[in-house]
Amino acid sequence: MNIVSFSGGKDSSAMLLRLLELGSTVDKIVFADSGYEFPEVYEYLARMEKHIDRKIEFIYSKQSFDHWRKGKITRGKLKGKIRGFPMVVNPCYWSRESKVQPLERALKEADEVYIGIAYDEKHRCSIRDNNLRYPLVEWKWTEQDCVDYLNEKGMLNPIYVNFKRTGCWLCPKQNKGSLYVLWKQYPDLWSRLKELEKENFEDTGRYIFKNQQMSVLEEEFKNGPPKTAFTGYKCSEGCEGVKWAFLDKQKKNE
Repeated sequence: MNIVSFSGGKDSSAMLLRLLELGSTVDKIVFADSGYEFPEVYEYLARMEKHIDRKIEFIYSKQSFDHWRKGKITRGKLKGKIRGFPMVVNPCYWSRESKVQPLERALKEADEVYIGIAYDEKHRCSIRDNNLRYPLVEWKWTEQDCVDYLNEKGMLNPIYVNFKRTGCWLCPKQNKGSLYVLWKQYPDLWSRLKELEKENFEDTGRYIFKNQQMSVLEEEFKNGPPKTAFTGYKCSEGCEGVKWAFLDKQKKNE
């Protein structure tokens, strides 16, 4: 059985469409759902299913994020303390629980697993697993090649108008550019995250983002986006109605 590990991101999307275009055997397409993807990602997954006329299988963590953040640490000097949000300095337990482990379970039955890693990130490829295939690396397709290919198809995920990468909207490892977009374009999610920040401080005595309060970030963002903020990929089709987070963004893409 040949399985595509699909994230909805530009690299795995370009890989999937090209594999199908080439007539490669794809028996199953799996998406590990964290439960905290941006709305555009879920909309894009439905659009992709319609485009390829195939179902995408959603897979999940065995336990919820709330179970983990409200649970207690089981070892080390903080044993017995409430875990809270993943710490920026440590590997993300929610990525492990909601992405890595569900995929590992789902892919056990596979003869070959197609992984969407672009040629300019080929250092991320595993050399230990013989059943993993990296078609984009084999084709020498870079991240920009993937964007260009998807734009030709009118299938670039609109999330890339404002973000460089996909990920959970509550990820504590987001940079300030990503947080600026969250604050500016997703006020409901921002408000929900502020509630979670309050809970996290009550439980652990720490804030979510490098111990910097979101209220402080808000005041900073009122002066405009961070100077180093990513201003998105050019989206030629399929991004109608998407709001641009950066004031000069629309002019750059006309």
